[in-house]
Amino acid sequence: MTSSSNSPSGDLAGEATSQNQSTASSPKKQWYEQAHVWIGTLVGVAALGLSIHNLLALRREPSVDVALPHIARIAQGKDTWLYFQPTLSTRVKTERVEVITQVELHLRPTAARTKTPAFFWDETGSFSYNTASHNLTYERVADPSPLLVSQSTPQQPLLLFNALGWGFDEGRYEGTLVLKRASGQPPLTKSFCLAVSKSAATTMKRGGQYQFHDFRDDVPGSDTQTTKSKGCYVLSPV
Repeated sequence: MTSSSNSPSGDLAGEATSQNQSTASSPKKQWYEQAHVWIGTLVGVAALGLSIHNLLALRREPSVDVALPHIARIAQGKDTWLYFQPTLSTRVKTERVEVITQVELHLRPTAARTKTPAFFWDETGSFSYNTASHNLTYERVADPSPLLVSQSTPQQPLLLFNALGWGFDEGRYEGTLVLKRASGQPPLTKSFCLAVSKSAATTMKRGGQYQFHDFRDDVPGSDTQTTKSKGCYVLSPV
């Protein structure tokens, strides 16, 4: 009969092998644990940074863009009325709004002996199209008042500027639209030019105070293509 017994030397060898395996795996385990902690920390820091960035972005001042219209309408009698409809918008996502407190129109004749007009923002209005007469009808909407501009509320006001006791003569005029802001930042400005030919000046004077005329900067084949008035608003041929 063969008898078996547990050998003390065998047990010791097994314990030594187990300890060696445990010792070998211990650095790996520690590395994984440390890596897990660092990854969690980095993710937390990144999330905090993103939250701070979003908060600051929502609290920043909106950057307002001003686009000038392709049409300026002018009526001339005892006074000169200039209808202008710019577009005010912002592409910045923010909780804050920009408030336009005042809009000014400055027009400077390039001819030395032509009087400089003093336009002021008289009122805000709207145009409606009369299908029977195929004409536009102007209607007063409001007194001059602040304009609130945000990403969700772009503005496109029809502004009526008035120059008392002044009328257009033939020549080129350099214009500037100035928008003053409640935020205290520098005013927004947009420059343009308006070219009045001799025939255009005569047409406006004959039309009278309540007949407005379209001046455009986008009609192919019009005076906007000439060197003197390129890029300017000119009396529309259409």
